[in-house]
Amino acid sequence: MTLKNPYKLIVRIFLDLLMLSAIGNALSIFIIPGDLWSLKVVVTNCLFSIGIGYPAWKGMSYVVVVLERKLPWLKYPIKRLVVQVLSLTLFTGLIILLGFTVWIKLSEGLSLQSIFEMVLPSLKVVYIFVFLTLLLGNAVLFFKNWREATIQQEELKRAHLALQYQTLKDQVRPHFLFNSLSSLVTLINTDPEKATRFVHRLSDVYRYVLEQRENELVTVKEELKFLEDYVYLQQIRFGANLQIHYNLNLEPNRMIIPLSLQMLVENAIKHNEISTHKPLSIEILTTGQNHIIIKNNLQKKEVPEQSLGMGIENLRKRIEIFSKEPLQIFEESGAFIVRIPTIQA
Repeated sequence: MTLKNPYKLIVRIFLDLLMLSAIGNALSIFIIPGDLWSLKVVVTNCLFSIGIGYPAWKGMSYVVVVLERKLPWLKYPIKRLVVQVLSLTLFTGLIILLGFTVWIKLSEGLSLQSIFEMVLPSLKVVYIFVFLTLLLGNAVLFFKNWREATIQQEELKRAHLALQYQTLKDQVRPHFLFNSLSSLVTLINTDPEKATRFVHRLSDVYRYVLEQRENELVTVKEELKFLEDYVYLQQIRFGANLQIHYNLNLEPNRMIIPLSLQMLVENAIKHNEISTHKPLSIEILTTGQNHIIIKNNLQKKEVPEQSLGMGIENLRKRIEIFSKEPLQIFEESGAFIVRIPTIQA
């Protein structure tokens, strides 16, 4: 640590103490009658403003930081208000009690009534100062959080629209429709009953995409049903060369970004060779931390298709809004792995 840093710290503390002393005496003008003012009163105000105001100020700041992490204003407004008022009232009361006790210890020979009469004006100043600080600090914090939440909501809408557009574009692109219709024509000639099921699954895929276009989160159960419909269409096309394995064990109320699992599975299908000699195996499993893992054997095409990087980047941003856990993408032992967090409802 350089000498400059301790110097700045000392100057900052000195300015804080000077400000507390000035505020304490300024507030005392409205409380203490003019004929009672003396150097002793000014010194008493300074001592109480510093001795009680400084630890109360720093302690309240710490309490507010902890509460903001545990009970955000915008998410739990009523609960936060009650808990914060109670906790800060108890905290400042404790600080004042300790200060009053120290004053008694240092004032041997004076009666309790004399001490109380001397301290009472300063206590009024401290309580007014604490109240004003509490009011102003929470107002600033609330509007700061409200502004951040508004910006975050706009970012979420942009990311959601971008991912929705990407997904719709991928699903209605001529290549996808051509492959689906080609598979359907083949089924009509060979297995009419399966062709009917294929049409139902295809309609379910498009219905889900349209229904979820306004939703920010869906249940994992809904997303997996949609994924099964999508995989069914792809397995009609690729047959046994596309192998999907499920091993899922999640809490029933977990949520996920809509269309995210399908996009990741499609990503694996698009960028890897799928043939009789090189079947593509995709595992969809869960971890003990309520993450879903999409894992496939890595066999990249010699001529890669257009990348879904934009879709994945939008997905990453949307996950950051809802979860502290990030989207993780990595290669390991010849496998491409995506780890996506689920979200508590």
